[in-house]
Amino acid sequence: MPDSIEWIADAWNASGLYITCARGLSPQHLAERMADHEPVEVRSAATLQEADGLVDMAQVYCVGLIGQAGDWSFIVESGGSEGWALDPAVSRGAEVLIFDPRPDDPPAFFSYHANGEVQLHFELGAGYDPAGSQPDLLRPALEAAGVIPPQESIDDMLGADEELSAHTQRRQVLAVIGEHFGLSLPQQTIESGRLPAVVTRTSPPSSW
Repeated sequence: MPDSIEWIADAWNASGLYITCARGLSPQHLAERMADHEPVEVRSAATLQEADGLVDMAQVYCVGLIGQAGDWSFIVESGGSEGWALDPAVSRGAEVLIFDPRPDDPPAFFSYHANGEVQLHFELGAGYDPAGSQPDLLRPALEAAGVIPPQESIDDMLGADEELSAHTQRRQVLAVIGEHFGLSLPQQTIESGRLPAVVTRTSPPSSW
């Protein structure tokens, strides 16, 4: 996986990229499920900067760029995204991964929804305190990668948190997520390329 997804942590240092991925839905179908209005119009291709320029916080609150990477559809949003508060129903009959930078209220979050339920949800920062119906889904892989110590070793966990910066841990956790779910996103295409644009919100997010 040449691009993997560790680069998302670096991108968050410069901007707030809200990234949602789905396996089992087309890019347009994912956008339609996420949108707060119907119908959802796929517009001409745009850059991230151009998409951000369409957000006026009056009639357009969020614009997404959609694409496909292997088995995964993805949408990268600018503006007022639902982020981690996205309705789990979006994942009906599918799997959905949410990478929410929470630029105005860190830390960042990762969520995994499947078949309409939250399977896993945790902060992408120092420490590891997961929730959801499968809270230990990634624990073995994170331990094997040395990102977190064994669950029973509380003293070691405190030491590990001191040794790893939040940014370094985000990169390492993202690497484990990418490997576990077989997800690799095209950094250059997303950050500097052009992708079809869709308006996903015409009203403020419910989380505001």
